[in-house]
Amino acid sequence: MTLNADQILALAPDASSAKAGSQLAGPAKWGNLGRTETAVWGECQGSGKVPYRTQIDLGEPAFKCSCPSRKFPCKHGIGLYLLLASHGPLFTDGAPPQWVSDWLDSRQQRSEKKLQSAAEKAIATTPEQAAAQAAAAQKREDKRDSKVAAGIAELQTWLEDLAREGLSTLRARGPAFWNDIAARMVDAQAAGLAARLRRASGMCFDTTLPDWETQLARELASIYLLGTACRRLPDLPPELQSDVRTLVGWTVSQEEVLAQAGVQDRWQVLAQHTGDNERIRARTTWLRGMASGRWAMILQYAAGTQGYDKVLAPGTQFDGELCFYHSAYPLRALIKQQDAFSTLDASLANAPTLDASLAAYAEALARNPFLDRFPLVLDAMVPHAGGAPHLAGADGRIIPLHAGFRHLWPLLALSGGHPVTVIGEWDGYAIVPLSVFAENRLHHFDNETVA
Repeated sequence: MTLNADQILALAPDASSAKAGSQLAGPAKWGNLGRTETAVWGECQGSGKVPYRTQIDLGEPAFKCSCPSRKFPCKHGIGLYLLLASHGPLFTDGAPPQWVSDWLDSRQQRSEKKLQSAAEKAIATTPEQAAAQAAAAQKREDKRDSKVAAGIAELQTWLEDLAREGLSTLRARGPAFWNDIAARMVDAQAAGLAARLRRASGMCFDTTLPDWETQLARELASIYLLGTACRRLPDLPPELQSDVRTLVGWTVSQEEVLAQAGVQDRWQVLAQHTGDNERIRARTTWLRGMASGRWAMILQYAAGTQGYDKVLAPGTQFDGELCFYHSAYPLRALIKQQDAFSTLDASLANAPTLDASLAAYAEALARNPFLDRFPLVLDAMVPHAGGAPHLAGADGRIIPLHAGFRHLWPLLALSGGHPVTVIGEWDGYAIVPLSVFAENRLHHFDNETVA
């Protein structure tokens, strides 16, 4: 299965790689092109004497190239995939050369070794060792609880002082005012609270936000309530305890999540956005089960120019099993088992009505009041520009577009004044469109994360 050009470009780690890959998508750049049902390869002449050897495992897809780039996939991988999509007959069917078969064999061996290692680890741990490990883990956990509690007490005092003084002088205090309290939360091992404070700082100094004071006040109030919930953690239901702990900064191992029973479905990759946090990039991908209608959020992180561990291109789908994190309203998930992906069907899973979508949001918020974004698929909506850009339904009701949405004109062009299906994130006040389904095709906006 070959992706289309938009889906391939969505795999690029950044805009410059996508542009450079597009420039390498011509036949003149490549030689020794070949393919099997599951792999494709070619040699691209660079500035040196020896051409770069590029290969793609089409199953995930996965990439490998002999070029020195640290980006993943590199521009040669993007270019080769684009060439396959546009000039497939140039690739000769046949057995892969040794350098390709060696790579494919090593991938297969690593996969088998990983499964074997996990099985051996489970068998090798005796009950006594397991008990000792649990006791040590509990001791570390108690120590961390004390540090987090002290950090939250300090943060709430800081917020109460801020409430008394007001927000009017915040911008004059500069970024250092925020950086200092965020750093103290990192020291208190409350990385989640530190991230929320950095987000609040971004709202404070974002001159494009027309109502920054209101949004900042909401964010600060939410942080305060989150701290209060954490101080009263034993009084909360177990599922909500998990949500609060995660938002404050505790982590759950992927092994623990994947040990649970999963949800089997055909998962459609409907939306995605990426945000940069200093040296770490975070990618959020929204999947929706065709049979279950259930949403799943896949979070991926990558440092520097490194690629993400798994490729999820908007406009594709796969049969697979997802395991959800423990939550009062489970949305975040991990992929436990994934078959080969394919392009999206000509139709999406049935979209709920606007009333049903908003009712689902209300239910989610009742179960998890700290939910700050919720996926929506809105059918038959017409986008409108003007002083207050919005989506309008057939019954005249409107959904405001988020002030941080940067792709209004492409959205209007895709609609052409006609109803389209919009997929996006709703924060209770406005929606950030992430993709549009029109004329049997999903169009993905390359959104940066908005506040």
